[in-house]
Amino acid sequence: MILKGQTITANDAQNCFFSSFEGKYNIMDNLDEKGNPVIHVRPEIYNSEYVYVTVVLRGTLHIVVGGCAIDIKANEYLTVMPCMSIEVKESKCIFYSYLVQNYIMAEIYRRSNFDKIIHFHPFQFRHTHCSQEQCDTLLTCYQRIKKEHLCPDYPMKEMALRAYYSAYIVKSFSYLRDEEIISHMKNYRQYKFFDEFLLMLDQKHKKERAVQYYADAMRVTPKYLSTIVKTFTQLTASQVIDQYIISTIKQSLYSNKQNIKTISEEYNFPSQSFFGRYFKRLTGMSPNDYIKHHNIKSISFNQPNSQEEL
Repeated sequence: MILKGQTITANDAQNCFFSSFEGKYNIMDNLDEKGNPVIHVRPEIYNSEYVYVTVVLRGTLHIVVGGCAIDIKANEYLTVMPCMSIEVKESKCIFYSYLVQNYIMAEIYRRSNFDKIIHFHPFQFRHTHCSQEQCDTLLTCYQRIKKEHLCPDYPMKEMALRAYYSAYIVKSFSYLRDEEIISHMKNYRQYKFFDEFLLMLDQKHKKERAVQYYADAMRVTPKYLSTIVKTFTQLTASQVIDQYIISTIKQSLYSNKQNIKTISEEYNFPSQSFFGRYFKRLTGMSPNDYIKHHNIKSISFNQPNSQEEL
């Protein structure tokens, strides 16, 4: 089964402003609308590729993430990590959103040292409230990002975009307080169990891919583990394990610090060819093809060729 993430396009924005830079950095908003304009229904998609952030300035945005219904109200923002399904219900609000490829966002987190503060988990989301002053500051940061999107392409534009996105993230994290996080846990015991599963997966995913291993370690049956996991992800435990592994492998392929053979050995695959088949079955492309399109060396500098320079 291939659970490929959908590429975000202008069709997903519908009646909103939309801009994309090579599919790596996407923004959409309806800031120029009056009142609380209608946001039409957007069918559910499985998002495996992007970190998704949306902020509501006025009105309410009704959204379903991993089967959890969320109402994002004025001066609230939602951050959705990769490997989650997202569905927008009909709403009335003024909002803006940005989506950044997972491997790029992970790199920003690492360089900003936020990976030491908040674990960069797939299969999670965070709903947060901020003050009017904080919301205004974040809007100013977003408008800088939007202005850069609208600039004609020029050498190093992607690096400028990355800097503006980093500034937004740093500012939003400076506002993060436990008391401002809005909880959606309907069953704390089940969520704690699911969170423990993710933590174990983070520690063991390079060596263990079997549902039975995690079920035994947590002293439950594989069926019970899948039932709890499905409550929060709409996927089976086996699918969550595979998607978690693929997400971390993509980050390794992007960073270009290891070759494919080394990665296949690190993740305990019996052979490099077995790893290639596993990766292609879940992503639709080979590791080599992924590297060609998604690698730190693929950063767009928009440099002119040598003849143009002359």
